Amino acid sequence: MTRSTLNQVALQAGVSKTTASLVLNGKADSVNIAQSTRSRVLETAKALNYHPAKFNPVRLNGKSGIIGLFSADFTSLNYSQWLQALITKAEEKEYVLLPKLATPMSMKEKIAAVPFDSGIILQPDLINHKSKMATADFPLICAGFIPNSETYNYIAPDFPRQTNELIQTLYRHNKKAIGYLTGNQDTKENLLKTTTYKENYCERFDIMPNIAELSSPELNPKEIKEACLRLIKNGANAIILETPEMAYSA
Repeated sequence: MTRSTLNQVALQAGVSKTTASLVLNGKADSVNIAQSTRSRVLETAKALNYHPAKFNPVRLNGKSGIIGLFSADFTSLNYSQWLQALITKAEEKEYVLLPKLATPMSMKEKIAAVPFDSGIILQPDLINHKSKMATADFPLICAGFIPNSETYNYIAPDFPRQTNELIQTLYRHNKKAIGYLTGNQDTKENLLKTTTYKENYCERFDIMPNIAELSSPELNPKEIKEACLRLIKNGANAIILETPEMAYSA
């Protein structure tokens, strides 16, 4: 049987080409297309032997289909996990992910080396640097951190906001009994989360802080357990652990 076109499906189903495309590409939920319309389009497509063309970004608008991944290091576990996840997702969409080793001084050169469609940056040092800021005529996205400049988009947790929301949720259920377990306070990130706990919980509700600090940067399950018991002894019936790794170790 001859394969039909999208126009033919839309015409016979009595819908617009856009509606037919959304239904046939599994995006009907994004615009709340009625179930009856979806069924009609799918039945028409089946009757006409229509199948959506495979998406190939390389053919669209002269794009290269290449995404740059910029990092000073791909050897650590954290970055290798990012890399594996990104490669898998890129392959699903038929993009090529091209890792590029870079330094703050070489970012401009690395960005210009290949006609990238977009770029992903793994370390803040590559852009949050005193040298001239790297720019590009394609989107640059920071993965795992919030950049100092609004020039870049980012995908990263907002720890103060998340900590505040968690405190508010726990407070509604536990009132004045939230403890906080923290590790190395030398890092800016950890200090910021502890400060958020104090300001948005303790000072806000006039409650004395109930904080336990781990003595070692190495996460020891026994030490975490003992620290939690100290918090409970001091009245905590809910405990915020500063990092997911603490929960895993516990």
